[in-house]
Amino acid sequence: MSHRFQVVVPDPVAAQLFQLAEAQGEPPSTIAAHMVRGAVGQAADAGNVRSLRSAPSVVARAGGARPRWLEPYGGDRDWRLEMWGAIVALRGRYPRHLASLKDLWWTDESHTETLCALAVWRGDLDDGGLDPREEVSFQAQLAEYAAILGREAGGVDRAWTPGVPPEEWLADPPG
Repeated sequence: MSHRFQVVVPDPVAAQLFQLAEAQGEPPSTIAAHMVRGAVGQAADAGNVRSLRSAPSVVARAGGARPRWLEPYGGDRDWRLEMWGAIVALRGRYPRHLASLKDLWWTDESHTETLCALAVWRGDLDDGGLDPREEVSFQAQLAEYAAILGREAGGVDRAWTPGVPPEEWLADPPG
């Protein structure tokens, strides 16, 4: 959705805007809109307004791209580094809920995908959650996952201690 605004600028500013528009081959209104978006972006970066958040996509992704919490097809070291950091941060934020997480969790696809999904979800909430029900839903799902970990904990030889990612996490997938 877009909104149309009418703004008044002094003649000297209007003259400069017309010069910029002519130089770029764009209408002055387009140039002004770019400038406003840029200024709002700077205000968000400075923490003066909430950062924009993309609406979740409810249609299929173009080109077969995977959801952000799943590793891209063919592997992606940068994705792994980013996701590892997000999971470490999640463990630091919710140590009680994730206390029963087994070492080598990354060798279990279900745990890996669940942790990645929770980390992405937490990030989305932190970056622009608008509805308190989203937070309540996240917390309920985190508690459910904690209960699953607790039920599995009977066989925990060693709990996971967050740290640098192991080489096997960073290695290219087989295949």
